[in-house]
This record gives sequence, structure tokens and C-alpha cells, in this order.
Amino acid sequence: MKTAIAILTILCMGYYGFCQKIDDARLEYSIYRCDSLIVHSDRVFFKNVESLVVYSWGKVLFEKYYNGFNQDSLHHIQSQTKSLVALLMGIAIDKGYIESETEPVSKYFPDHFGSEDSLKSSVTIRDLLTMSAGFEWEEMIAFDDPKNDNMNMYRSGKWLDYALTRPMAKKPYTEFKYNSGLPMIVAGIIEKATEMKLDEFAMKYLFEPLQIKKFRWLQDSTGFYHAGGGLYLKPFDMVKIGILVMNNGKWEHQQVVSEEWIRKTISPHFSTSFDISEYGYFWWIREMELGNGNTAEVISAEGAGGQKLYIFPANRLIIAFTERNYSTPQVSPLFIKESILPLLK
Repeated sequence: MKTAIAILTILCMGYYGFCQKIDDARLEYSIYRCDSLIVHSDRVFFKNVESLVVYSWGKVLFEKYYNGFNQDSLHHIQSQTKSLVALLMGIAIDKGYIESETEPVSKYFPDHFGSEDSLKSSVTIRDLLTMSAGFEWEEMIAFDDPKNDNMNMYRSGKWLDYALTRPMAKKPYTEFKYNSGLPMIVAGIIEKATEMKLDEFAMKYLFEPLQIKKFRWLQDSTGFYHAGGGLYLKPFDMVKIGILVMNNGKWEHQQVVSEEWIRKTISPHFSTSFDISEYGYFWWIREMELGNGNTAEVISAEGAGGQKLYIFPANRLIIAFTERNYSTPQVSPLFIKESILPLLK
């Protein structure tokens, strides 16, 4: 075990700088306190926690399920689906189905990105992945607001068609604007380039290598899969995705996604309007203050209601929550701020 940790530390030095192992006893005590609150607190947001998994330095330190859920329960991971779709795009590029993310979207959807609209014809796959395509789109408003494009897309029953037909508002790659229609277009490109349905491609090239055997994916009236937030996975299978990313695309002895693509995916491209976060390729990146002048890099895949996968690369630590806190405070940000960050100082 000591030899394995030493090798892992050398690998960390090459990519993330020096890795720092958190003291297991302190980490376990922080987890114990959180677990106790989830089980015993009367506050509704603790009662809405479904699972908590902590993975540290190659082992599962804690895994527990709450409120009727168990390790085999499928959870709606919401917009974490986007982060998986980014990995699928990388795999499609790695395998030569798609040349690169700099390709114009017009190559795949010429009817919607034609030369008659110079702005729209210049949109690239990269612009989709970084939420900077420049479309007219309103999503961060009330669900029942008639201007909510995400809900209008869902109700349309033809999700890809709705996303493709949005007009332009800005020059591409100039501004971040959260848009759940963009991963639909990314998925559409994957399907066109590979001549495979999205779930089939995901199963063959991502789920099978990671031994993810159970999942469910929402479909619209045309049979198109919801790439923006329609995937259901078991919580520990989502942790596997985190391990894959933390290990630079490698799972056990297989390079599932190229290291180059992982680097691009978790490199910040835009600052966002959400707290201190920056955005990569459908993944969130934060430099979180530790209160001693230092910061900790946190990579995350996030979905509505509290579906959170936090990766602390320099500490070889992954923390995953599933919750049902759609209109109540979420537990995971509180746990990270009050219990995890103090351990990193």
C-alpha cells in the first residue's frame, strides 16, 4: 500500500503539483458529523439527502444511502448528464469519428447553421461545450415562466429540433450563458458522426469499460435522449466518472478518454455568473479559498436539486451527493465549506 501511494504521489506531482493526503481520522470525523445530521436533524433539507459517497486515495471511505434509497437505486443526475456528454464527445474525437472540437456545427446541421446567418454559421463544437454559442436563450428563470427555454424545449417533445432553431444573440465564444439546449446539439453531432444512438455509444465506449450496467435515459417523442439532464445512474457509478476524470481519463489499465481531452475539459474557458465558478467543457472549475491565503482546486459535475460530484485533484478526494433539495438549501455546499475546506488548510 505504501508503495502504491508513493507511485500515486509521483503521478500527482507531474499533473497537479504536489498531492496532499487528508488525515483519515479528521476526514472520517467530518463525515460522521454530516451523517449524524442527515439521520437525526429535523431540518427538511437534511431529510432530502439520498446518498453520500466519499472516495479517498483509491478506496471508498464512506458510502451510505438514506430515506428509502439503496446502492442499487437509480438517481436522476440532472445536469450532471452534460458532463458525461462532454466525455462522450472526447471519446468520439479520440476514436476519429469527429476531427476536433474546432469543427463548425454547420458540418453536421447545415440546414440550421447555414451561411445566410454569418454568426450562426461560425458556431463550433467548442462553443457548445463551453456554453458560449451565443444563442438567444433564457433558462435561469422560474420554471413556469413562459420565456423559460429549457422548459419550452422539454414540452416541445422534440428537444434537438428546439435547440437547433434558436436564433443568435451574440458572437460565439464571447460570453458564458447557461443553455441546456447546447448538449442536445452535441449529442446530435455524436449520433450523426458515429451513426450510433447516444445510449449505444455511451454503453460501448464509456459505461462498459467502467462496468456501469444499470441506467435509464429520458427520451423525447422522436426517441432522442435528453443530453442536458435526462440520465439516471447509481450514485457510485457517478463516482466512477469522477475517478476516471481524476485519473486523467484512465480506468484501471485502460485509457477510456485521452488525457489531452480531460485536460481541455477541466481547463477554465469562461467565468460564470454562478458564485466564483469557471467553466470548462460542461464541467465546473473553482479555486476555493482556504482562509490561509491558499486555495484548493475543485472540479465538479452538478445537477439541479443537489446532484453533486466534487473532485479535489490535489488531495485525491471525491465527494458525491444526491439530494432532492430543489427548493430548499442543499447540503453538499455546506459540507464542503464547513467540513472539507478546513481540512485542506
